[in-house]
Amino acid sequence: MREFDVNKYLRRSRIPQLPEKKSFRHAVVIPVYNELTSFAATEHSIRTAMAQVPDDIAVIAVINYPAGEDKTESEALLNLIRAGVFPGVIPVYLPELTGGVGAARKAGMDAFIRMLNAADMEKSVIFSLDADTLISGDYFVKVLPEVLKGGAVTIGFAHRPAADAIHQAAIDCYEAYLTRYVEKLRDAGSPYAFFTVGSAFAVRCDAYVKAGGMKVREAGEDFYFLQAVAKTTGVRSMEEKLVFPSPRISTRVPFGTGPAVARLLRNEPLNEIPDGAFVILKKLLEKVTGESLFSPEKFLASLPAPAAEFLLKENFPAVWQRVLNNLPETPGARQKAFHEWFDGLKTLRFLHFLIRFIEKI
Repeated sequence: MREFDVNKYLRRSRIPQLPEKKSFRHAVVIPVYNELTSFAATEHSIRTAMAQVPDDIAVIAVINYPAGEDKTESEALLNLIRAGVFPGVIPVYLPELTGGVGAARKAGMDAFIRMLNAADMEKSVIFSLDADTLISGDYFVKVLPEVLKGGAVTIGFAHRPAADAIHQAAIDCYEAYLTRYVEKLRDAGSPYAFFTVGSAFAVRCDAYVKAGGMKVREAGEDFYFLQAVAKTTGVRSMEEKLVFPSPRISTRVPFGTGPAVARLLRNEPLNEIPDGAFVILKKLLEKVTGESLFSPEKFLASLPAPAAEFLLKENFPAVWQRVLNNLPETPGARQKAFHEWFDGLKTLRFLHFLIRFIEKI
């Protein structure tokens, strides 16, 4: 990767300086907020897996807490790391952090990127984990060679057993719900058919920079980041379950595992998108490979009425004509451009838009 491109990326934001001077080939980045009791098990599972690979892997713990919140656990863990209780863990301390877990992930990942030479980006990987997540002993052995092929890889996960049968049933229900959504996207032919779980992906460093780095959001940062990688260098999925997140309920973010499980425990159903919406999505995506993409009007005319209505609401004719005017005459250029526009977020909005049509049938 060109040094110019890396420096251009690094100039965009303030990046913490890692205290560690040793060079590393790869890095595990872990946001840590009030995880004093769970961090030891996570760190142990990482060390066990690291023993199976020869490369030097940095373990970067981004210890943080939001403004106004209790800092006792964060500071206690920081002191333990500095005292050598967790040998080799590199602390990045971000008190009164704004931007949530996305800001913490970004700080740790950017700090590692800053340590690397531009020429090494294609040989280095960032593994994204959480401080209450365990990994299998062969995690690095299996994940590393896949990510080094390029882009990012999402990794199979299974939440650890819950404390009781009621909570376990909720976790099982939520995992099945996530799996159904990804499988239906895959069946429809979407290039965004992958899980977006912050503790279950890894990215090659050049792909990280090309995607503009981790996104800073209160929630959903992993979704937006992996969507950006999918548009630039690609995302692949590993089905084998090598990551084991905590089953606990968390209220730190507005959506995700914690809020979903809490909702199920209140006997409130999750918002399942009906199969009919995915049928229409598949019909739309099948048309993307056709000659109708030469003309916005012909493309709209080839679609089911609800799909055409959505694209009209998105101002597709004007947008797509501008895209066509600037596209090179190369094979697959129109298809690639369409999928960059009709991305994972627009796909989700499209599916929700279709629900009212499906309900009338």
